[in-house]
Amino acid sequence: MAILPANSKVVSGLIELSSVYTESYISKFSFSHQTPGYIAGRFYTTGGTKYFDGQGHDLTFSLYDDEAWVRFHDAFQKGTLCLQRRAMATWTTRIQPAKLEDAHNPDHGEDFYFEVEVPTREHRAHYWYAVMMDCHLEQYDAHPAPIVYEIEFFNGNSHLPADEDGLPMVCFAVLIGLSMFGVLFTYLVSKQWKLTGQIHLIVLLFGLAYVAQTASIACELYHLHTYSLDGRGLRFRHTWLALDFAADLLQGISELIISFVLICMAFGWTLTAPVSLIAGARQSGIMGGLAEIFGRPADLGAFLVFASILFVQVILQILGRQYEDDFTQFHDYEHAPGYTLMAMRVFLCLAFWLGTMTTIRGSRDANVAGFLGRLTLLGTTWFLAFPVLVVCTAFLPPYNRHSVVTSGAITMQSFALCLFLYMFLSRSEYYKISSLSKMGTLFQTNSGGMAHGKKLATD
Repeated sequence: MAILPANSKVVSGLIELSSVYTESYISKFSFSHQTPGYIAGRFYTTGGTKYFDGQGHDLTFSLYDDEAWVRFHDAFQKGTLCLQRRAMATWTTRIQPAKLEDAHNPDHGEDFYFEVEVPTREHRAHYWYAVMMDCHLEQYDAHPAPIVYEIEFFNGNSHLPADEDGLPMVCFAVLIGLSMFGVLFTYLVSKQWKLTGQIHLIVLLFGLAYVAQTASIACELYHLHTYSLDGRGLRFRHTWLALDFAADLLQGISELIISFVLICMAFGWTLTAPVSLIAGARQSGIMGGLAEIFGRPADLGAFLVFASILFVQVILQILGRQYEDDFTQFHDYEHAPGYTLMAMRVFLCLAFWLGTMTTIRGSRDANVAGFLGRLTLLGTTWFLAFPVLVVCTAFLPPYNRHSVVTSGAITMQSFALCLFLYMFLSRSEYYKISSLSKMGTLFQTNSGGMAHGKKLATD
């Protein structure tokens, strides 16, 4: 006996039951507390084949709440009988062929339908785990026809599950906030351009991160809206317009840009005082190599490092998509690729620490050293806040993990972006000690014109 995973996940796929595989896990869905849940199922066999072939059958659709699912899974590991595991279900309904007077597609061998209201919980949201099973198949060498299924779950009147509760409002609120900040950002960039005739690379990079983050939230919001209407959303398994994955990808790019810029700043980029330190460090092995790369982010070496990290990150994000509906996974990082992404972020934090400690030790400017000390605290908080959040969600109920991780990531990333952008564009402490304060003079000729017409400051 074994559980055969359905070939496709969420609400549609193919079930192949037999005397060996008497059960097939279909999907999980979370229902809000005090909200009626509805499930509508449609099944059929293809061609002229029939599931009910004259042999003994007891085809049932079973739901296990999160407590019953633990008992079911433990019983399966112990090798119990299908009937014993079915008895643990919170709710079951038998699946029968459609009656002759019911609608029937002539291309189908058989059609099955059901539509039911599932029990609700008064005190909390809960997950339901859906399993198709035919325990009678254990009695003989059975190989019935495969069944194509399409199942719709409704959380009240919406397809949006309880673990997405509040996410549309969070996305909408953050998107409005970012849009309002975009007006201030545009004003500050325009003001800087009029005063200096230049834009600094650090502002351009964070501007790209801002655009990526804003686009990410817009994609996620539209995906959630579509999901609430059709129960599928905009995912790769349903459409090529996979805005759900695009949102994840764009936010990852935005986060990586911030990480990269912070590490470059840690190694002295844009800070005028540690330049001599970086020049000397180029002759000191590993530290010299790191300073050479991160101290000059406009050079090819830094670009190759960034592109390599981005490539690995995208591959891990793609691999993580295969766990979307796994019954052990409740948010986008609760799997091996997700944990690897968190480990990468911790590794980048270590590189950031290495840069700040080295630059502070070599700096003779108390203002620069003081700023780097505060940047170390701020940057460490940025690098580690999300991994710590992911670890802490393991102690939360499963139905809360997805919303906490997703809303936490969106909020922290957006707040950090606005904070750093304002720091780079306003007359802040950083502005006064960095090369940004000298824009418009660094590349001027004796005649007062811009040398080579350079509009992008990269020092």
